[in-house]
Amino acid sequence: MIYSYSAVKDFESCPRKFYEVRILKKYKSQDTTATLYGTAVHKAFEDYIRDRTPLPADFAHYAPFVEPLANFKGEIRCEEKMGIRRDFTPCEFFARDAWFRGIPDYIALNHETGVARVADYKTGKSSKYADSAQLELMAAMIMSHFPKINTVKGVLLFVVAGDVIKTEHTRAELPTILSKWAGRANAIEAAADNDVWNPKSSGLCGFCPVEHCESYRPRR
Repeated sequence: MIYSYSAVKDFESCPRKFYEVRILKKYKSQDTTATLYGTAVHKAFEDYIRDRTPLPADFAHYAPFVEPLANFKGEIRCEEKMGIRRDFTPCEFFARDAWFRGIPDYIALNHETGVARVADYKTGKSSKYADSAQLELMAAMIMSHFPKINTVKGVLLFVVAGDVIKTEHTRAELPTILSKWAGRANAIEAAADNDVWNPKSSGLCGFCPVEHCESYRPRR
């Protein structure tokens, strides 16, 4: 299997849903008003940073979030596709031997200072359950792909909620980060080897498409 931050999070949230949705592929994701809005924000930010295309009027109030990104010194890349192999060496996103994949919304690489910045845009209404581990994995991928980068400063930009979650990771942390994510991937492989995909009940069960699961409860 090829892993990603979202795949690992989906498995840890509920192995049964992960199996039905990601492995058996029984259910196709449906666009919602929220996901369409998020896609539009991402596109507007990318166009502004890459081409200096003015933000649409509906998103103009997000300028304080996106302007600093456009002005950081260094090589700026948007939606950069990256992969790493099982031996932690870098590879192309679609490489046959890719192990983990990731697509940071934004990267700024300063090869002179050895500092990179990575950002991910969030359009949820709250940052209460923010997970900075996403930035940790992206930092590891960036340092794997760019040997001159020794520090990665990350931000989760909750543009709707008006909040910013910051992280910083150094090359000294790289072995620990990669080992951690290898362990999380190994848990999925163990489930696959034993063909055991137990459901995990939560308040999200009513939103799950796997309605035949014994933990499913209709929303009220």
